[in-house]
Amino acid sequence: MSTTTVKQPAILPEGYEITNIVVVDEHFNPDDHSEQGVVDKLKAKFKDFKIEVFLANRELFEKLAEGQEPKVMLITCIDSRCNPTMLFGLEPGEAFVVRNVANFVHPYEGQVHNAAVGAAIEFAVTAMDVKHIVVVGHSSCGGINALMELDDFTTGLVANWVKVGLPAKEKVKELYPELPFDEQVSLCEKEAVNVSLKNLLTYPYVKERVKGGGLHIHGMHYNLRHGRLTSWDIVRK
Repeated sequence: MSTTTVKQPAILPEGYEITNIVVVDEHFNPDDHSEQGVVDKLKAKFKDFKIEVFLANRELFEKLAEGQEPKVMLITCIDSRCNPTMLFGLEPGEAFVVRNVANFVHPYEGQVHNAAVGAAIEFAVTAMDVKHIVVVGHSSCGGINALMELDDFTTGLVANWVKVGLPAKEKVKELYPELPFDEQVSLCEKEAVNVSLKNLLTYPYVKERVKGGGLHIHGMHYNLRHGRLTSWDIVRK
């Protein structure tokens, strides 16, 4: 398997170049590329995927190459321990997945600096016509822990991102001031999901479809220590 060096000065910053371009398919030999460790493990695992999944399901992947029709959108955390594909046994094309720190959804207004999740929601709802949006939180969430610990949210990208969850923090602190910090964090993980569900309803196309019954929104919390999932729905009274 050959490698190639390609210089792209118009794309990369000065002083950088692209090297070691490798095409991975069922003929790839990982023994020829063993210097980078974890990256080469990804390549080897892709080879397994190509042989065991892709070639064994050609009809499915031919269909997916023409388009996608997911029925559900998952908004989950980026935490490496919470893999939605593994947790929910998802097949390719089944779910539209967005991952970010602490699975937050920011309100529709003021999306200039936090537009990535908002753009994904707009695309999933208006273009993909998903029928369900699920916000999935989890235990031992570093983003929620930061939200609970921080007092200053003016410094750093993480602080700026998680401050949208302040209503959840304030509610937990108000209702359960006597609880140990770790128990407050656990409660905030679930309430932060509700903050995101509330913010979802600030998107006009989400609110319209929920009101009309064409879209349903749900919350989930995954306890990674005990392997337990708590699920709830949001409905109009």
